[in-house]
Amino acid sequence: MKRTTLITFGLSIAACSSSSSTQPPTGAEYDDTAQAIASSTVTRQGDTHGAGDIFAMADALSIARGRLPIGFALRSDGRIHGDHMGIDNSFVVTCKDAAGATLAKCDDTTDSATVDIKWTGNLMTPSFTAAIDREGMWTITGLKSATATFNGTSSFSLDTTVHSIFHAGVTSTDTFASTAGYDAITIATADHQITGGSASFEVKGHRTVTGTAMGAHDVDKSFDVTAELTFHADHTATLVLDGTQTFTIDLTTGKVTRTP
Repeated sequence: MKRTTLITFGLSIAACSSSSSTQPPTGAEYDDTAQAIASSTVTRQGDTHGAGDIFAMADALSIARGRLPIGFALRSDGRIHGDHMGIDNSFVVTCKDAAGATLAKCDDTTDSATVDIKWTGNLMTPSFTAAIDREGMWTITGLKSATATFNGTSSFSLDTTVHSIFHAGVTSTDTFASTAGYDAITIATADHQITGGSASFEVKGHRTVTGTAMGAHDVDKSFDVTAELTFHADHTATLVLDGTQTFTIDLTTGKVTRTP
């Protein structure tokens, strides 16, 4: 399995002394790394609105088959744009038929495609806010079959504020820049649900916290976490951090829970 680097949405305050060196992650940092990965994979708002990679993959699949998602349009810059929860999703999709010939435009004869995608904007939920500047390149194969397959990479630049869902009252502000990758993510062409695949990440985080009582819990710390993300056909994903911390992500609601 390929190992890549994920830009996370941020990490919460842990009770430790100030230090700028790379240190082992604490339990709180594992929790918030899981929250960050879950948020970048799927953020849900109500029954119809959402953001994250699984929504972008569904949109890319539709565009590759010649169908613009609701609210998307071709703009003067030559890119197809649409908004998800304040994030502009911008696509250029190049399509090929089953014989490998490039199509003048994407339609229902598309068998494979390359996707140039950009995400920019500000994402806000009750638990975090993030200023996002991100680019990616994906390939999609099997578009004329029941299951399409995604592979690709992306780069990230995020400025974030996170209110931990695991630790009440804990907040941190973080800046991250890195890359991410996915390996053989499968998605049903009929209903656009992810059914399998996996990704590996080397998460590099830096957290700075100031203003705590008498500076007792101020933090200036870097840390690394290895993350393994596996998608399942029941619309969940299993996230394992450093081989020891396991979480379940509900791909329908975006909820992340620690697995005992």
